[in-house]
Amino acid sequence: MFVITGANGQTGGAVARTLLQQNQPVRVVLRPGRPSQEWRDQGAEVAHADVQDAAALTVAFTGTRAAYVLNPPDYLVNDMLVSAHAVADAYRAALAASGTRAVALSAMGSQHAEGTGNIVTTYILEQALRPLGASFVRPGSFMPNWLSSVPAMRTGVLPSFFAPVDRQFPQVAVADIADTVVRELRRGDSRTVELAGPADYAPTDVAAAFASALGQPITAQSIERDQWPQALSQFGLPPSAINGLIEMWEGFNSGHIDFEGIPERGQVTIEDFAKASVGGDAETRT
Repeated sequence: MFVITGANGQTGGAVARTLLQQNQPVRVVLRPGRPSQEWRDQGAEVAHADVQDAAALTVAFTGTRAAYVLNPPDYLVNDMLVSAHAVADAYRAALAASGTRAVALSAMGSQHAEGTGNIVTTYILEQALRPLGASFVRPGSFMPNWLSSVPAMRTGVLPSFFAPVDRQFPQVAVADIADTVVRELRRGDSRTVELAGPADYAPTDVAAAFASALGQPITAQSIERDQWPQALSQFGLPPSAINGLIEMWEGFNSGHIDFEGIPERGQVTIEDFAKASVGGDAETRT
């Protein structure tokens, strides 16, 4: 039995569905009150637990072979690092009590304790779970993050925090992350896997891929640094979250946020992703 947290999110859902397609027993962990019938219909067991509730997580993890855990930034609280520590501590207690091995979603740059903005939440998770023998998957930037820019791309412009726009950055599809996580769940050992797509892509490459998929020209344009706060404020985030995002983008652009070693390469290209997105089969953001 494998237990999957974040099953209603991007990677958690993909991991759970992949395991079910492989006829593996799966227990998904949903937030309290979330409906469960959809997952039961797919053949999964369902547990409900808040990810800061160590006792409920212990119950959910007990009797399972391995757990997939993640600690996404909580953008709506005043201090996401306090929340990240609470989640990491709950996971650590529950995994220790249940004896379950963990595979955790981390991120490129999680070897750094500072200067990475929101990615510090995955550094916190690594530090909490590494003594327990957990494995970590550190992907590059998620390809689905470009989907919020599709309306702008339909007008012929791809705005980008990545700069310069012709510099290539590691990016990866959720399907490749899920396949890697499933492999690590089934392995049984402990290691860190860094993961990127088949190639690195610049914003200009992304614009070209979506231009081909949409059948219209698209130009990649950097968002000027002094416009970042205003551009990010449209998402309704508190100042602390905006500051974290700014630090993250600065970390990407300076090269501070990078892989520690040589990443494994996935299979989904940006061209494949763009074509699937425009066709309505896109991975969605959460």
